[in-house]
Amino acid sequence: MTFTYLFDPLCGWCYATAPAIKALRESELGNIAMAPVGLFYNPRPTSAIAEHAKTNDERIQSLSGLEFSDAYFENVLKKPDGVFSSRALTLATLFLESQQLGLAGELLHTAQIRRYVDGVDTSEAAEVAKIATQVAADRGIEVNPQELLELLQDGSPLQQQADQMVQQASQLLSRLPGSGGVPQLIMTNENGQNYIFSGADLYQGAEGFLGLVNTIQMALSGKITPEMMAQMEQK
Repeated sequence: MTFTYLFDPLCGWCYATAPAIKALRESELGNIAMAPVGLFYNPRPTSAIAEHAKTNDERIQSLSGLEFSDAYFENVLKKPDGVFSSRALTLATLFLESQQLGLAGELLHTAQIRRYVDGVDTSEAAEVAKIATQVAADRGIEVNPQELLELLQDGSPLQQQADQMVQQASQLLSRLPGSGGVPQLIMTNENGQNYIFSGADLYQGAEGFLGLVNTIQMALSGKITPEMMAQMEQK
């Protein structure tokens, strides 16, 4: 079983899926390929998106119960001359996954907490380098923060790889039926059958989502009939 997670590191709704994605990662049901689609890859002034982001984030907080702290609203969204960009995090995601499978997912979750709870501006390459270095160190992997920071700069070889990854992920997202943007998760079983989990599926939290994954696995393997699935969905 393999999973492909379509997301953007600065997507608030992707933060809402953190409990489900963390539970899936820890369940070891299969490898999760991280596929950043580049929604916020290109830099823009934070001021241009701040009001929309705050309204969206407050709604996400109300629906999910996840924290968006005052420190985040004050230090990140209201930061003078702030730049809103997921590029550094996208590059760091690519780098850490090349060091060890699964590290990209840990980086994303850690960066989300640092941003939305601790109020750290994770658009800044220097902050991302610090976070990524610590995530790697927690797994016993030594990363030189200065060398990583250089890799996170525009025009680096790592950015060229990230550009390609973002383009491929964006194209994949556009091909999904009725695609409503990120987050989305594609599950592929050993027979090559795919099932697409929408954001609503992923917002169920750890227990609810893993239960849904188990149900879909049984359905794809023929252990649950379509009629049984329909009855379960009506409950």
